[in-house]
Amino acid sequence: MADEQKIVVEVPSDRGYSPVPSLQLSKLEEFKKGWTDAIAFPDNIADLAFDLTSCIAIPALFGSCWVSLPMPDFIRVGLIGLLLVAGVCVLYMRQAVPEVRDILLLRVGLVAIGVLIGL
Repeated sequence: MADEQKIVVEVPSDRGYSPVPSLQLSKLEEFKKGWTDAIAFPDNIADLAFDLTSCIAIPALFGSCWVSLPMPDFIRVGLIGLLLVAGVCVLYMRQAVPEVRDILLLRVGLVAIGVLIGL
């Protein structure tokens, strides 16, 4: 018995130790929080400027290509169908996650401005 190793257990101090398990969010709340975090604007000024600029510039580029490049009609119809599906998804997200309503509408507005600039 003399050659047994001692086991040392360190107990954290009272500052960071909580014997009660933390509350876990339901799957729906995790879904809502995930979308809120994904759509929220960044805190950094440079990232915010890039984000707002890209919300306008990328749709303006696509709008410009839509007008100036010759595309077959089936591609145009497919893109319009894709835009309709995206619009339905935006409306569903607006209804399902009320926390993102204002930010989502602002982003959709910026995209609409970009499309109008591109045309």
